Amino acid sequence: MENRNKRMLKILAVTATLTAGSASLGEAFENPFGAPIDVLPETEVMVDAARAFDKIDMNRDGLIDEDEYAAQRVVYAQLARFNRQIAIDGTITVRVPVPEEIGQTLTSPEKVALDAVARRDYRLRVGGGGFDRAGWEEARLETFFLNDTNGDGELRGKELKAYASYFAGQTLGSGSAGS
Repeated sequence: MENRNKRMLKILAVTATLTAGSASLGEAFENPFGAPIDVLPETEVMVDAARAFDKIDMNRDGLIDEDEYAAQRVVYAQLARFNRQIAIDGTITVRVPVPEEIGQTLTSPEKVALDAVARRDYRLRVGGGGFDRAGWEEARLETFFLNDTNGDGELRGKELKAYASYFAGQTLGSGSAGS
């Protein structure tokens, strides 16, 4: 009986140690999308736009073509909905939550519509030549400024929600401004 009690105490001690270790690991987990924010300054969007260019220019020709532009629009929306947040890769990586009323996934019709809207937007902006780095950064900043309704150079509250909604695949007619 004494050996059984000793074994039970050892098992309980190991279980307690593992449980405490798991709890501390959970507390130390760092979200790969960065810290949540309540205010998004223009400067962070500028850095994010510059960094995004290299990720989107898949063929490395120095231009974002129509297919790359449309693909990034659909992929960004899918990721935003799946992760329930958009990541801003600025001077530090931060995250903006996607509004709860936006669905978890893009349906096939939503993907097709988003692709079509992105292609139309692309043609209206650049015709057929493509976005160079400066043009891409300007387009991304335009999205920011369309959502910065009070013109203070920062998005917060409803402005931030509209910005996140746009990147989650909402279009101009559905409660957000866009690029």
